[in-house]
Amino acid sequence: MVSDNIAGKTYQGLTLLLVLPGMVIQWFMYMGVRGKRYGTVRQQTRLARSPIMTWVYAVLFWLGAMYLGYSWFFLDQ
Repeated sequence: MVSDNIAGKTYQGLTLLLVLPGMVIQWFMYMGVRGKRYGTVRQQTRLARSPIMTWVYAVLFWLGAMYLGYSWFFLDQ
């Protein structure tokens, strides 16, 4: 069976919850390569399979969520 998880990285528990947004972003990147040139497809596939980029996307997502939550509750007064 072919696996998209080339690095073999698995997450469990709280770590899975933390990186889940990054995994979802990478899935959309991997599935959204239709109609693009070969170089772009390779680049997006490489980014979509990188465990480091999973953490980068997840951290950016959570920072954005915290900013939106902060602005929603504290700056809207």
